Amino acid sequence: MSSRKPDFGRFQHLESFIHLSKDAIWCYELDVPMPISLSTEEQMEYIWNHSIVKECNLAMVKLYGYSKLEEVSGKFVKDIVSLESVYLLRKFIENSYLLEDFEYKQQNSILPKVFLLNTHGQVVDGHLIRIWGQQIEISNIKESETKLSGLLQFSQIVTEISKMFVHTKAEFVSEAIQFALEELGKYAKADRIFVAEISSDKQFLSVSHESLSLGIPSLFGVGTKLPIAKMNPERLGVLAGDGVIYIPDTTALHDEPWHLQLFKSAEVRSILVIGLRDEGNLIGILGVTTYKNLGNWTDETKQMLGLIAGFVSQGLVRAKNEIKLMKKEKILQRFYSDVKEDMALAKMTQEAWVAKDFGVIPNLKIESRFLPYDEIGGDLILYEKPTSDCIDIFFGDISGHGISSALVSGIAAVSFKKHSQQESSPAAILNAMHKELKTIIFKHHISALVLRIYPLERRIAFSFAGHPPVVFWNENNRVMKFVKDEMYPILLLDDWNGKNIERTFEPGDRLLLYSDGIYELEEESGGYIGLDVFLQELSEMISLAEDTDSLIKKMIANCLVEKDWIIHDDIAVLFLEF
Repeated sequence: MSSRKPDFGRFQHLESFIHLSKDAIWCYELDVPMPISLSTEEQMEYIWNHSIVKECNLAMVKLYGYSKLEEVSGKFVKDIVSLESVYLLRKFIENSYLLEDFEYKQQNSILPKVFLLNTHGQVVDGHLIRIWGQQIEISNIKESETKLSGLLQFSQIVTEISKMFVHTKAEFVSEAIQFALEELGKYAKADRIFVAEISSDKQFLSVSHESLSLGIPSLFGVGTKLPIAKMNPERLGVLAGDGVIYIPDTTALHDEPWHLQLFKSAEVRSILVIGLRDEGNLIGILGVTTYKNLGNWTDETKQMLGLIAGFVSQGLVRAKNEIKLMKKEKILQRFYSDVKEDMALAKMTQEAWVAKDFGVIPNLKIESRFLPYDEIGGDLILYEKPTSDCIDIFFGDISGHGISSALVSGIAAVSFKKHSQQESSPAAILNAMHKELKTIIFKHHISALVLRIYPLERRIAFSFAGHPPVVFWNENNRVMKFVKDEMYPILLLDDWNGKNIERTFEPGDRLLLYSDGIYELEEESGGYIGLDVFLQELSEMISLAEDTDSLIKKMIANCLVEKDWIIHDDIAVLFLEF
């Protein structure tokens, strides 16, 4: 026979683990074992009076405000800690002396801490003799969950508001604005949220929409026909420049008596305001205010305010333009009557983001074509004029199909128009859009190309983000050349840092931009037509085409009519002729 000696090394490792653990671990032993036949109240009193700290680690010692094991070991529990949460002890007894991952909040600290508690009572012959326990602090995890919940709420609100605006007809934009104010109120924790519009003669500012908490007085009485001439011109300049004005305490405006009197009359204590703009012109303001208490709004609230200001601005401008058009022409159009209402509205919205009229531009002619696929896609062709000597074009493709892609298209369009006015180059525009949109768009990425065109110089700055090569040739020799870059799409990875590519063109040069739907075509016999085959066929079409219009028709016919190919995506093309 062989005897087996105790593995003391194993127990030493266990003891080392306990004492080195960052979690509080302890063992309370009852000096006199407790009969478990006692009532719950009697057991609570018994455990409290008879528990002695038998084992513990330094993490447990520090948790209760001590610094050395000797200050705690061997002492009664009641002498070193307070019975902060009676319900924990009751829960332990009622749950047969076992708690597993039980979450509780410790209130006796400056900042409440959150713990997971694991306890196990050892019962022998009907008596409780000791209790093992472990406390794991999860305060950081709970804080992260709170932040994540806030981001999800942020994303949901922005999605719902954008959906409301892109689906709403011009005559119902006022309802969309009211909905946006109510949703913003849930997030911003403000007493009032309001929109004020500048009159067409630029003389007055008047509140047009507001959302109020219960018992808060309205701004309509004091916020109508406010003379702009009396307002602080520096503050108006900040708002016109897409800045934010934050006045934490309006009672401190001693140097601005007109504003001070206005805020007193309106009963506004704190105010946060951002401008509503159209092509660089201030058309109104969007603001949140508090009634009595000081407002302390986060950066996320300011970001939310900026995004909603973009939606409201575009909604107001679109409503005014479309209502004028309806009054003049009395035209009502019906789109896709055989498609469900929500899909039809989303598709109609998506098509609205493909620019068709570029106006008269010196040295340059621009044409676009768009062929929608049966499902809703995400192709965008946007046109913006940040300065008098240049124009910006955004040619993009939102990943996926369906309503979500249409909503992302609307958000991306607002973001491009905003940053086109602010940024100095195409790469800077894409980088700013990436940083702004990655916090609210999680399931899509955007392949895009931004062009900043200087027509008088025939110069273009390109920045690629996953977009196929730009094809260009001269009408005289028709040799096909390329401008390209392998940079990946925005919103695909956490960071995006693109580059600018500049080219100067000659009179007679033609440029072609196209979406991947024109070459990602399926053959009925199997397999797909790729970019290389498309470019080979395009070279032949360029050499034979009589003019741009015939080339466009030939390209489209090549995809849809002449060959047995199946399309799976929208087809968008853009031609530039110098």
